[in-house]
Amino acid sequence: MMVELAASVIVSTRNRAQYLNECLESLARQDFDLRFEILVIDNASTDDTPRVIDEWRRNDPRFRTFRETRLGLSAAKNAGARLATGRLLLFTDDDVIVAPNWIRAYVDLFTRIGKKNALAGGPIIPVLNDLRPWPDWFDEQGLADVGLLDHRTERPLGKFEFVWGANMAIPSAVFQEIGFWNEALGRRGDERGTFEDTEYQDRLKTAGGMVWFCPAASLKHRIERERIRPRQVMQTEFTRGRNQFCLKTMLSHGSMENAPRSKSPATLAALIVALCTWLFWTLVFRLARNRAVFCRTLAAAFASGECLERMRAGRQSSLLHRALSRASFLFQGVILCLTSSRAE
Repeated sequence: MMVELAASVIVSTRNRAQYLNECLESLARQDFDLRFEILVIDNASTDDTPRVIDEWRRNDPRFRTFRETRLGLSAAKNAGARLATGRLLLFTDDDVIVAPNWIRAYVDLFTRIGKKNALAGGPIIPVLNDLRPWPDWFDEQGLADVGLLDHRTERPLGKFEFVWGANMAIPSAVFQEIGFWNEALGRRGDERGTFEDTEYQDRLKTAGGMVWFCPAASLKHRIERERIRPRQVMQTEFTRGRNQFCLKTMLSHGSMENAPRSKSPATLAALIVALCTWLFWTLVFRLARNRAVFCRTLAAAFASGECLERMRAGRQSSLLHRALSRASFLFQGVILCLTSSRAE
């Protein structure tokens, strides 16, 4: 099959007719002079999705569609990849709004890096599903806990860094080299599956390829308002503090066990201070629900998670460490119980 188009955009959709129109409109308004197509893959929708797609297809010749009756995000992506005629395949979801330069940013990146054995991803910026402003108390510092992806600079990503499938570009030649999406992974109907995007990146890296981050190729991704409940945000931030420390340690020393061991009394004191600080700002946030206090509480939750993992660095699992971890999680549970569960 002769490849003639500069790019093919593949949108996988299922039962999100209320969002799909705005997604397709943002794609139709792309600031890009070369020829491209938009393939909308309907994954057995039962709502008004076919009508929305048909209207765009009849009014704009760049739109094509296919109905994939096998449930599964990976199956829908593969259907689009097989039908695409572009040199570069861009994958996204039905609940996003892409930036006007989205296609051009990816095409420019691959023109510069000149690599066929690579894929790229861009920033994913969460917005509320009704596109209304964030609550007055919520600050941008909390975006990382509700779905923000941003590696900031244009560069090849490291071993433990990934981009996400809702914003990804892959040259068509890559599919010929390493195959298609793993259909055993990914969301399937109403079942929330994951990791088809990270598995594909791991497969590419194993084959000697590279994953790039393209900061200019940004999009907005809708999230449910329930995801910004303070309790859920703080719990995620605590986990993020733990994960960030572990990631940095493993990158520097290969494993947590190989890291330098910190002094137990000082590390334990730091953990106690961090947890007490988190508790203090949680109580203040109950009285003064504003951005400044939210940021203080968020920072304390992150520090608590970081301090907990710092105790484990350089040590094999021990009875003392397990006891301290159990006590820390109990204290964390108390703090979270005191944290509001209301999104507004």
